[in-house]
Amino acid sequence: MKNNFNIKSFLNIVTQLYIIVIILVFPLLVDSTGFFKILECKYRYFLNISITYLAIIFLTILYCIIMKKNTILKDIKFERVQIFALIFLGINIIACIFSPFNKDYNLIIGVGRGEGLLIISLYVLSFIAITLFGKFNKNHILYFSIASILINLVCILQYIGFNPFNMYQDGIGTHNVSFMGTIGNVDFISAVFCILITISFTAFILLDENIKFKIVHALSVFMGAVIFQAINIRITVVAFGVMLLFAFPYIVTNSKRLYRFLILIATILLSYLLNVIINPQYHYDVAKIRFHFQFNYITMIFILIIIALLILAYILKNKVEYNFLENKKVIIAIYICYIVLFAGGIGVLYFKTFNIGTLNEIHNMLHGKFEDEYGTFRVFLWKRAITLVKDYPLFGTGPDTFAVRFMSKYTNDVIKIGELSINDTASNVYLTMLVNIGIFGLLSYLIFITYQIKIGMKNKNKYSIILLMGIICYLIQDFFNLWVVIVTPIFWVLLALHYISLKCNVK
Repeated sequence: MKNNFNIKSFLNIVTQLYIIVIILVFPLLVDSTGFFKILECKYRYFLNISITYLAIIFLTILYCIIMKKNTILKDIKFERVQIFALIFLGINIIACIFSPFNKDYNLIIGVGRGEGLLIISLYVLSFIAITLFGKFNKNHILYFSIASILINLVCILQYIGFNPFNMYQDGIGTHNVSFMGTIGNVDFISAVFCILITISFTAFILLDENIKFKIVHALSVFMGAVIFQAINIRITVVAFGVMLLFAFPYIVTNSKRLYRFLILIATILLSYLLNVIINPQYHYDVAKIRFHFQFNYITMIFILIIIALLILAYILKNKVEYNFLENKKVIIAIYICYIVLFAGGIGVLYFKTFNIGTLNEIHNMLHGKFEDEYGTFRVFLWKRAITLVKDYPLFGTGPDTFAVRFMSKYTNDVIKIGELSINDTASNVYLTMLVNIGIFGLLSYLIFITYQIKIGMKNKNKYSIILLMGIICYLIQDFFNLWVVIVTPIFWVLLALHYISLKCNVK
């Protein structure tokens, strides 16, 4: 019995180390090539980290079998979430085996972004290992905020003209905000933000922690807001907006949560105030950023709003106390207001004509006009990706084969809209899956994710709901983004942590 306990503890320790490395260390790992080969760099690091972790788990289980420590083996029980994950992996294997391209291309590695069968297998098997052998710790929430601070620190140093880790090299300027931090493309930074900043934001609001932890979460949000002004990605705005709409009824109906929310809004506005005051401008003639300090009426407006929010937060904390969280009618009423406002907004967008911008695109799409350039040419990809599905509808053409399918058919279309570029995804995770692993593959993934959300809502506690918000925010941005090994391992660890957090005895 003592040996069994030691083995369990060992497996948990190894799992905890893996979680820490993926959340805190992996995002910062780079090599001497800077941004030029960052995908290959992250791929290599993740391969080594995950294979080492899984090898230790496998060898430990093998040791138990050889030494006939059957008690440990009996404790390994696969539940629905692990089975759904294995089904998803199984369909990827089937799609790979029966792919029409498996003789011409290495589908184990992948054709486009390296998201082939090997990496998919490591995502799934690591998830299963964490859910079987890991134990949730409240510090896991803190890890995400610390990771956010570290990533944003590198981004901020780059933003003001420094070059930590020598990421900016020949051909990439010291202030090229298409690449930042140790993540790379700003779309990938956006995906990371959807996890890290969302968790920091909700943790600050929901958790009753000491002031040190609160400062860490708030600092994560503040620094993230500073960098968001540099990358200015609409994907993040949409994902955060939808997540916040979902969570807001559970914030406004509790005075404690609302005053914390107001503090965070003031924190975000403070980051914008800082940007207005220092007024950073990049001068291409000298290839340097210069600060043109200013203090005008806009700064005064920011200051007054921040002060007002902090005063209101103080009043809510010390003078007013209410809690309507158990009153489902209030929550439902707020969601009904959402539906009415949403329907009204759609009506306005349908009938009113806009000259330029996203509103004009939505207006035209509501009238059935889907121009290629809409959504920064995402509609161009989506329309053509859908037509690819009909040729191999059930199991697709194999993991990470989108580039082969798309470019062989639409190269001329790509040339017509600009310089030739390789489109290796649909800039939509779900459409990309539909092409790569077919209807069965996408359906298995959606079942796996839906089950996570379902049990997360049914058995929620204050930790699991924070992690669930990060999952939902990431899933929303997946409608406009892609899976890449630079970011996706963090998402799969998040999924695993959410699942094991449901088993901790905290309400």
